[in-house]
Amino acid sequence: GHISLRLVGNRWGLALAGFFSGYVSSTAAVAGFGERVREQAELLRSCVAAAMFANLASLSLFIPVLLAVSPTLLQSLWLELGAGGGILLAGGLLGLHNGKNEKKSVPNMQTRMFRIGHALMLAGMISAVILISAWLTQQFGSSVALLASMFAALAEVHASAASLGQLVKSEAIDLQTAHWGFFGIMAFSAVAKSAVAWVSGGKAYGLRVTIGLAGMLLGILLAVVASQFL
Repeated sequence: GHISLRLVGNRWGLALAGFFSGYVSSTAAVAGFGERVREQAELLRSCVAAAMFANLASLSLFIPVLLAVSPTLLQSLWLELGAGGGILLAGGLLGLHNGKNEKKSVPNMQTRMFRIGHALMLAGMISAVILISAWLTQQFGSSVALLASMFAALAEVHASAASLGQLVKSEAIDLQTAHWGFFGIMAFSAVAKSAVAWVSGGKAYGLRVTIGLAGMLLGILLAVVASQFL
């Protein structure tokens, strides 16, 4: 990510920063670009595009997470992942096109794109959520564990995805239920990120990010409904 930012220059710098920061934390990326909008209102469309690309990267991270925990669930969710990712990509490209006349500055080159602490924190959160989910399943049943995974998405969506995959792997829930669980996880995450966007970037930024995430949810919902008949 750091090398790419240096190679592509100003035009795509903000978009690439958004995409690669999504692998660290899409929520933090949404907040960061919101703060940039408050400082440089003329970068509104480019920052919205960067926020969409950050969420696209976050969604793509579901692939290795679920591949490690439950390849069966990953294979079953191809339609939802494709629909959600396609809408986020379209939203990002639209914002990038509309912001082509905005004067962009290259993001801070001194900012490291990878920190070992972030990786360890992600691994710790995933492990904790899976353990809590397993305990809830044993104590109260799979429905409570699934609900807990959705609430966990308010803070860390990939930990919730891993928990969902573990529930499928242990046969605590079936694949049809997992599809709705995936939608629930994305819905809780979208609500949290939309709130962050409004607080960090104000009305114009928050509204646009919310519309983009709502479009992603609509695409996923339609894919979930379609998957019930496949």
